[in-house]
Amino acid sequence: MTSRLSYDLPPNQGNRSSSYNQYSSTSYGNNPAARNSQYYEPGEELDDGFDVRADFDGDGPRWSERKGARKEGSVRSGGALGMGMMEEANYRPVSTHNAPSGYTDPTKSVSREEMVSVPMLGPEWQKSELHELSRRGQAELKGDKRSRAWKEWTRDQRGLCGIKWLTRKVLVFIIFAFLAALGVTLYFVIPRVPNFEFYTDSPFSVDNSTVNFNRVPTNFSFSGNLNLYGDGSGSYLPIHFTSLQATLYDETTNKAIAKGDWGNHYMEHKDQQPVVLPVNFAYSALNTSDTTWNNMYSACGHKWTGVVRPDLKFRLVLKISIVGLTNKPEISTQISDIECPFELGVNSV
Repeated sequence: MTSRLSYDLPPNQGNRSSSYNQYSSTSYGNNPAARNSQYYEPGEELDDGFDVRADFDGDGPRWSERKGARKEGSVRSGGALGMGMMEEANYRPVSTHNAPSGYTDPTKSVSREEMVSVPMLGPEWQKSELHELSRRGQAELKGDKRSRAWKEWTRDQRGLCGIKWLTRKVLVFIIFAFLAALGVTLYFVIPRVPNFEFYTDSPFSVDNSTVNFNRVPTNFSFSGNLNLYGDGSGSYLPIHFTSLQATLYDETTNKAIAKGDWGNHYMEHKDQQPVVLPVNFAYSALNTSDTTWNNMYSACGHKWTGVVRPDLKFRLVLKISIVGLTNKPEISTQISDIECPFELGVNSV
């Protein structure tokens, strides 16, 4: 019975026999039948040793056409077994490949293929690492990063907002310069509250057609204008009034007798500017014994012969609303010895 491998591989020739004899004597002693004797009969030629690279490497010397021409009937060409054999150059063990010493068996002359080294798996995830992957852990990392950045900035070790030169000292200097420039700008831009005073020669004027005095019910009413001087020299820009509300009081009794509003006006930044503020006088009392009503009636009554009319005394309170000021300041001014600008008739009350 002939082995199947004996048909697939070329017969033992030349140095192949010596190589086999050396291999068999080295590995199995002088008894060649010790190598799988159940597949061989006495006197049968044994095959060469198994060479992994020569049998399975497509680019190796066994299957490469660069080492010799392919023969019909060979194992490579798929021909019938035992029909034609390859040349000596097409099949020979690879002697140039040396396996690492750790994988070499000193009892065998044929080399083995290298084993692929697989890296050892790392340790399991720690609890701290799993915590860093959570939302809370990410928030803590960001907080630590901000805290570290803040400490480095306060020590002048880094700049602000990723700007290297924007250290704490530089930022303090920039803020100081900005505040100084802002203060100078506001000094010239913010308007000042102007001062007002009565025009002494004619502090107020009255429309005689609107004069009305009554005893029952006790009241008086008329319309007129307060003649004032405004001083806006303290401001470097024109003053814009959105409202200038005036309330006129009787200085003796401290009761309001007239109100008015100048409205939306501009005042230049200079002194002694005339301001004509329209007001409406209106007052009512229980009876004619009221001091405020009597003061106005006596000062504006008919000029009888030998009768001297008393003067009027007023206190003016102005509530000012100016563009550029958040508050509404109030100023007050007084005037005395004012002669009433009109005269009641003979048939007046």
